[in-house]
Amino acid sequence: MSKLIFFILFACAYLPLSAQTKTASTLREQMELVQRLHHVNFVYDSSLDLDIIYQGRSLLSLDLETSLQQLFVTTDIKWEVRNKYVLLKKRGKFTISGYILQKNGEPLINATIRDVESKAGTLSNEYGFFSLTLLEGKHTLRVTYVGFGEKVKTIDLNKNTMLKVYLVEDYSLDEVLVVGDLNSPINTTQTGKASFNAHDLRTGYALFSSPDVVKTLQSLPGVASGTEMLSGLYVHGGNNDENLFLLDGTPLYQISHLGGVFSVFNTDIIKNIDFYKSGFPARYGGRLSSVVDVRTNDGDMREYHGIFSMGLLDGRIQYEGPIIKNRTSFNIAMRRSWLEAFSAPVLYFRNKSNKDDKLTGKYAFHDINAKLTHYFSDISKVSISFYTGNDMLKINNDQTFHDYAEDSDEELYATKFNLQWGNATTAVHWNYRLSPKLFANVTGVYSRSRSSFNYEKEDQFLNEGEVTRFAYVKRYNRSVIADAGYRMEFDYRPGTSQHIRMGSNYLFHVFHPQSRILNEYSRNEVQADTIRHSSYHFYRGHEFTLFAEDDIALSRKWRFNIGMHYTLFKVSDKTYHSIEPRVAIRYRLNEHTAIKVAYTEMNQFMHLLSSSYLNFPTDYWVPSTGNIRPMRSWQYAAGLYMRLPCHINLSVEGFYKTMHHLLEYDGRNQLAPTVENWESDVIRGKGKAYGVELALSRQVLRTSAGFSYTLSWSKRKFNDIYQGWYPNKFDNRHNINIAVRHQFTPRIEGYAAWNYHSGNKITVPSQYIDSPSLPGITGKEPGQWVYEEPNNATLPAYHRLDLGVNFRKVTKRGFERIWNISIYNAYCRMNVLYAEVEDLPASKFTSKATGVFPIIPSFIYTLKF
Repeated sequence: MSKLIFFILFACAYLPLSAQTKTASTLREQMELVQRLHHVNFVYDSSLDLDIIYQGRSLLSLDLETSLQQLFVTTDIKWEVRNKYVLLKKRGKFTISGYILQKNGEPLINATIRDVESKAGTLSNEYGFFSLTLLEGKHTLRVTYVGFGEKVKTIDLNKNTMLKVYLVEDYSLDEVLVVGDLNSPINTTQTGKASFNAHDLRTGYALFSSPDVVKTLQSLPGVASGTEMLSGLYVHGGNNDENLFLLDGTPLYQISHLGGVFSVFNTDIIKNIDFYKSGFPARYGGRLSSVVDVRTNDGDMREYHGIFSMGLLDGRIQYEGPIIKNRTSFNIAMRRSWLEAFSAPVLYFRNKSNKDDKLTGKYAFHDINAKLTHYFSDISKVSISFYTGNDMLKINNDQTFHDYAEDSDEELYATKFNLQWGNATTAVHWNYRLSPKLFANVTGVYSRSRSSFNYEKEDQFLNEGEVTRFAYVKRYNRSVIADAGYRMEFDYRPGTSQHIRMGSNYLFHVFHPQSRILNEYSRNEVQADTIRHSSYHFYRGHEFTLFAEDDIALSRKWRFNIGMHYTLFKVSDKTYHSIEPRVAIRYRLNEHTAIKVAYTEMNQFMHLLSSSYLNFPTDYWVPSTGNIRPMRSWQYAAGLYMRLPCHINLSVEGFYKTMHHLLEYDGRNQLAPTVENWESDVIRGKGKAYGVELALSRQVLRTSAGFSYTLSWSKRKFNDIYQGWYPNKFDNRHNINIAVRHQFTPRIEGYAAWNYHSGNKITVPSQYIDSPSLPGITGKEPGQWVYEEPNNATLPAYHRLDLGVNFRKVTKRGFERIWNISIYNAYCRMNVLYAEVEDLPASKFTSKATGVFPIIPSFIYTLKF
């Protein structure tokens, strides 16, 4: 048996080498063959390298010109036939650069540009720019983008050339057209990257019939959603505050509406999203777990058009068009909820039947995105983007109590609650092509996130209409974080096999974690008292970064992305320095299979202090200080990526991640816990997470399907809580997502999505200790429950099915109407939202789990005009 195994291994190693040795030949040997077959002579300079290996097809049956084309197509040698002589010269190199655009002038991100003859290719960057250096001569360029088909251009390259390539949207084309997509996992270097364009978002997850960015990301392997309906994003065992959200390069801190039911990203104006959960490129930093880079549309340079949508809970409108045709454009999108249209009549009839207890309330949110873009020339462009969003919750309660006390016959009790939160951002981008190989972008950014709530309480006691006692309390809390700075990036492509990015970022942080004002006034018939208390907390921080990364192909099989990210963070009298190496390696086994490994280090210099896991808008950000060190993570990742027959894509990724200097905050379950002495109210610990992720997808002309499974562990160790490792609250061992979409006719399409994950963790007591009996003392104090290990019990598993159908119709004027009907939680699984532990007699306890969200139907009407 051992001899047989040795023979098989020897044959596998020897036979391919033997076959290669037998058929391999040099250019010089092939030229001699051409010389004998076609009776020509070659004339060339001796400096030409003719001893390189020829790997093309046989030249025996080809004519002279075809033989020469085949022989020298991948070399730097050009040829010319003159009578019986073939003149050989060294070919020069020239650069084709330019932009990949939609037909309306909108830049396309991650479009593939490939030379058919040499197989060299590149991707367009965040601004649609590409640069490809090729040998002198005729080339056929194939430009592709998913959902836009392809464009083929033939170029006789004898000088640096600039191109603008326009693609036409057509999602009816077969997936086979984009098999050569350079942004596919087989061709990219990073692990853990997912890209979404506008079409992916429109056909992806829709809650209450509205597409949602965060809910789409929650369906990816390696991502936990946390609590149902909320915009939680727990990536590779991280916390919800460890995700970097960028909107046109500007950081966002509040990313949810309606307590997390909706995210702040309006999909009507989004062009592309790049999501990283491992293998982070060096140009990103500042968070431990993930990067969500959102880019918005510039606006149509040629025509005016828009979208109007009206759904169950919100309405949207988007409009874009040229200000100066082919030079200046605008794009604006607005969204607003109308939940008060449902709550107002309900409260009206409630108050009508209960005159002594009147309740009024209002909730609303809005988003406004706007963008102006202007081309100074083909190599210079400026754009200004704005975003503002706000949530408002108001609740007023007026109660009347009769025969309340001896000194009064009536009490008037009134409360007012007003909670608001939101973001405002501005980004000014200037893109300039410094040379055919060098592209620069300079961005000025401003971001402001704030939350505030007011609470007023008024209590009056009356006796025969006269006020005998009066008490008034007003509390005001406000939290703000503001950033201002720049981002400077250079995109350099010295050749077809190398892509260098480098640059610098700076952000000036202003932290107002909490401003509090408390006013209390009380009086009676004898005296009056007034109390006023205020507190104000303020930090300034400077965050300066330098980065460089080199994505280089050493051969057709080996590709490396090596980078370094340096950060200087200064707050008060403390300065931190961090150097974060980033390495990603891809080895391509063949055209359909690749293996990747990656190593990244990340630092986070700000922390979100939250009083609960629900992530209230009143949570506040604080910086690292002299006593609180930055959080730091190390992550290893590896993956196998395959393109299988029948248009099936397979990926298997594994990760191992460690985290240090994590914080747990004791907010004492307050809505807005005090920030005073917050450094002493936090405990420090560490975490680790590891797992395996599997994803399968298939897309053909009318049907797309996806399946993902994650097996993962997420653990924490805080010695002040427990001496050993214990499960994280959202340590969901198994996570499964299945999604199917099918187009039944050109006018009707349906989709279904099923999600399952193991239950979240809760802490239950492990034993009951009786109080000791003391001599001479009758009775006994009650015992107490002992909680040994945190998160030692698992809630029931979570699963639900969502269904939806779209009905499309094109009007006589060319407008498209879309009616969407969807069902959330189709089989009405009452998944656990929270659980409580209650004491029972005989030293026992019980736990009660509560589900809130049943089956929820919804609709939306969309008009594209």
